[in-house]
Amino acid sequence: MSQFLDARTSQNASYGNTISIPFPANTPAPIGQVGLNVTGAGGNIRVQFSGIAELAFPETPPFDSVIAFSVVRGAEVFPVAYALYSVSVNEANPNAVQVVTIEASDYNVPLPASNELVYTLYLFCTADATRIGIESFNAVAYSD
Repeated sequence: MSQFLDARTSQNASYGNTISIPFPANTPAPIGQVGLNVTGAGGNIRVQFSGIAELAFPETPPFDSVIAFSVVRGAEVFPVAYALYSVSVNEANPNAVQVVTIEASDYNVPLPASNELVYTLYLFCTADATRIGIESFNAVAYSD
């Protein structure tokens, strides 16, 4: 039977149009970070993530634009992405405002000596944009 360990939220902007942060093309930006307390974990730690971000473009973005998320385990200066989600802007949704979401998981996570798992959510886009909020990152840890 699964055991709930911890749940955290990193909320940078609770509502749309509440921030205005320039977001240059091809420049990844951390938009959320959580630290999960996994003290008392049994075997097989699993972490589930969800996240959302909203971008505004000065005009309709090029149809080959990509908006991507990466979830990174660890807090090193140059961590390595282990999960990547991307959406291409296309003719079905050519709006100047794009909302993107992610659902992901990390399975069979080693128990850290500190009993804290740190995850960071990065956002990336191939076109110049403005981060306007909503920006939220959620993580929940379980073990056997």
